[in-house]
Amino acid sequence: HHKRKISLIAVSKKQSIEKIHGLINYGHLDFGENYVQEGVDKIKSISNPSIIWHFIGPIQSNKTRLITEYFNWVHSVDRLKIYDRIKNEANSLGKKINFLIQINISKENTKSGININDIDAILDGIDPNDDFVCFRGIMAIPSNTTNINLLKTEFSLLNKAFISLKERFHTVDTLSMGMSNDYLLAMNHGSTMIRVGSKIFGERI
Repeated sequence: HHKRKISLIAVSKKQSIEKIHGLINYGHLDFGENYVQEGVDKIKSISNPSIIWHFIGPIQSNKTRLITEYFNWVHSVDRLKIYDRIKNEANSLGKKINFLIQINISKENTKSGININDIDAILDGIDPNDDFVCFRGIMAIPSNTTNINLLKTEFSLLNKAFISLKERFHTVDTLSMGMSNDYLLAMNHGSTMIRVGSKIFGERI
């Protein structure tokens, strides 16, 4: 079993600046935010160029400029229009940004993401050689379930999609799946990046 590096994103939505500084002091650098304005306010306040900020929430098209300007990664691109806007803004700002396509693996209508079978609608529009926008892989939130077999099925499908994307795009290296309750299972199914909030910060009150 080959060892691969797994990145841990500390999901810092609703967490105080103090708590984030506490983790930074431990040497933690990757933070995830779900809401644009809250995230931008924290990024400006913390103002530390070593921190890697990940936008992981649903994207409204009128927020793409702020996301592009302030975040280093965006995990939740789920339609071509959003990619096109981020690409135009990154190029006009001269700012590099990494992105993941969010796949709605659970088919729950409440979740963002594109159906795994429709992903070509975005892939066909990606410029793999863009100077500023780099396609790194896929992100997903699995079904909200305790059914281990269902989770395994979903994680396996995502890993399979990830492997075929790596063959098609030389920049793809990231499978962002696994959260506080299922990260071990996700890691066993090829995840390279997990997103954990409550387990790191303690439960939010």
